[in-house]
Amino acid sequence: MSAALLCVDVCAPYRVNGEPARFQSVWLLARAWHAQRSGGDVTAAAVRSAFPAAANLRMLVSRAFADFARWGVTLGWGVDRQRDPATANPAQRSRGPFWMTAAQGRRLRFVAHGRTLGPAALARQLGFGDAAAPVSGMPDGAAYVMRDMAFWSELTQAMRSAQDGYAGAHGTAVAEAFRAAQRSAGDPFQQALSLLKESLAWRRCGSLEQSRAALARFDRLSRAGSPGAAMPTFAAMAHVVRAWARYTRGDHDGAGAGLAVLRADPELSLAVRYNPRLRFEVLNLEGLLYKAGAMGKDSAGSVAPALSAQRALDAFAAALQAGYEADSVDAVQHAAANIGLCLWLFWRHGLVDPGRAREAGAVQRQAMRWLGLSEWICDRFGVGGGTAWNAIFLLRIARGSCGPDAPGDAGEGRGGESVAAFRRQRPMSVADAIDALRPFHAPFAPAKGFVRWSVVAAFALEDHDAGHVSLGPLQLANLLLESAWYLTHEQGATAKACAAVERLAAQLPALRAAERAFFAAEIRALPPELRDAAAEIARRRRKG
Repeated sequence: MSAALLCVDVCAPYRVNGEPARFQSVWLLARAWHAQRSGGDVTAAAVRSAFPAAANLRMLVSRAFADFARWGVTLGWGVDRQRDPATANPAQRSRGPFWMTAAQGRRLRFVAHGRTLGPAALARQLGFGDAAAPVSGMPDGAAYVMRDMAFWSELTQAMRSAQDGYAGAHGTAVAEAFRAAQRSAGDPFQQALSLLKESLAWRRCGSLEQSRAALARFDRLSRAGSPGAAMPTFAAMAHVVRAWARYTRGDHDGAGAGLAVLRADPELSLAVRYNPRLRFEVLNLEGLLYKAGAMGKDSAGSVAPALSAQRALDAFAAALQAGYEADSVDAVQHAAANIGLCLWLFWRHGLVDPGRAREAGAVQRQAMRWLGLSEWICDRFGVGGGTAWNAIFLLRIARGSCGPDAPGDAGEGRGGESVAAFRRQRPMSVADAIDALRPFHAPFAPAKGFVRWSVVAAFALEDHDAGHVSLGPLQLANLLLESAWYLTHEQGATAKACAAVERLAAQLPALRAAERAFFAAEIRALPPELRDAAAEIARRRRKG
């Protein structure tokens, strides 16, 4: 074996004699060298503790020893230090302990930023637990907090910006702010943290390709054995981000499978259990998947709709608790909004309370109270900006007792008939809604349009058209539908009502097939004049 000196650079990107090297292999080699200089060895438990996200310790050790062989370094394993490692059974190697002879140790030189490291400095650099404490000089914590604060400054600014919401151009700016923080990262933990937050920010503003790109960079850190990316909370959150991306693409089965893998992993499931913010993300997504199943929008169809509805409400209720536990008002407002909408949807479709023990108005008002809580949080805490979902849900629930599929006796108008019949329907009045929203009624002031429902929709559309917010295609289509419905109900088949439904029809190609089907059914429930206006837009589009 060559006795040439081996130079090991323990700064990312890790290198041995100038060639790229796996972090796991560099870490185990450095840990064994440190143990040899300290008169000890490296237990398998120490390796497992350093790489908690590694699913297969045996594979990690095998790859490291393959690297050692390529570098011409011999590491021993097992309790018998007199045995030649070449004669030992590799199948038992991952059990450890691992050790190095003094002769092998003398061949290794560990460097960081061009400076040769001794045992204490090497332990500080790579984090060997208790062994990392230096015998003299500045403690680790003091050294850490004396670093340049550029990363924490960038990250804090990005987090503050994120509180304003993720819609449109602002969401892009939030994601770019997290990317700026990543460029300032000084260690693997900071790199992993900023990459996950960047990926989440891209997803929330609908930029799935950028979200996947950031997550791919995180995955490369994880595969390289980065101690930051290997943290169970980070690894679990990466699973959640992937599942959210699949859900956003309409792949509900793939999203559910991703969450199932997370739940089944004994280590990552503990991270979900004990980290309330992580638990919220999992439960909120599970609730949305069950909601899709209850409303017949998944492909699996393995759970009865009523059971899916109950499980959705169970998940959202638990998500609400997790949000409060995590002191995350943003999480709470998301859960409250989902509870409000789903409570009414499931009741209206007979998926909960099928015997109608509860009166429609009572369920309607309770659903609105949950939406009121969500909007009050957004208004008072400055979170959740740039979205119209709460307004859309309120508008939808206010007219929830109207239409051809309304529960119970909804009056004369059943939709799809004459304008006069349509206008005889009785949605909840704005005054009754505000009364139901107490004590969270403060954000629903006349100055914000809460004088007529059509004005509420108009204000939200004006914000989008003026560029104050940038709504996605689905939110915009929902607002146009509510605008057309309420303008027709309040004023008849006016030019404004027809213009809203024409704009809605022009918006449909930007939606997914299932979404288009929903709006097509809603348009069919409008009076003939509005249906004709929408059909004319469709004809022009086909000819064009």
